[in-house]
Amino acid sequence: MFFSLRKHASKLIAATLAVSTMASISAAALDQPVAMLSSNLNASVGTVLNSDQINTAEQALSKAEAEAKKKAEAEAAKAESAQQAASNKPSSNQQSSVSDLLTEPVSAKTVAYSSSLLATDSIKKNSTALGNYKLTFYCPCEKCNGVAGAKTASGTTPTEGRTIAVDSSVIPLGSRVYIEGYGVFIAEDTGGAIKNSKIDVFVSSHDRAYELGVQYANIYLLG
Repeated sequence: MFFSLRKHASKLIAATLAVSTMASISAAALDQPVAMLSSNLNASVGTVLNSDQINTAEQALSKAEAEAKKKAEAEAAKAESAQQAASNKPSSNQQSSVSDLLTEPVSAKTVAYSSSLLATDSIKKNSTALGNYKLTFYCPCEKCNGVAGAKTASGTTPTEGRTIAVDSSVIPLGSRVYIEGYGVFIAEDTGGAIKNSKIDVFVSSHDRAYELGVQYANIYLLG
């Protein structure tokens, strides 16, 4: 009988030591008081386990708890880091660099304010901030343009979403200009009333020009 209990005690100690390899189990699952372990072991095998054997089992459990806690903390830190990276991931507009804005075609588009077109850090750092400008809007009609269907001062056909009239002594013709909230335009035109910190934005109709009225926006000279 003594031999059988001794053999059983050895199995219990071996099983307890094996717990140290279970680092993937959460620390909470291993959160059993050491005193309870000692009591349960001795309750199972009588007085066969001596203090050294109980200490060995306790140490194995403590090691397993520490390893499980360490792994849980590492996984939590990894998850937090991934979440932070996802939240900081820039939108497609934010990823646009100034070099892209200088080389990509400026195609026709409807002129309208959008919060997705606010100036990014890249634009602010790599362009010339001209300050807050007054924006007015004009169309190809005779009332807005002097002559119906006229070409721009640079010889191009005015296009909504691309053409703006500027004071060429401040913004050279041909320059790309980022109007915060509206996007990239090309300085293609001038006008007698367009002086200093004022830009006239071309739109397709007089109704649209009237609807847009007068706006204000930060202006960045891209190049």
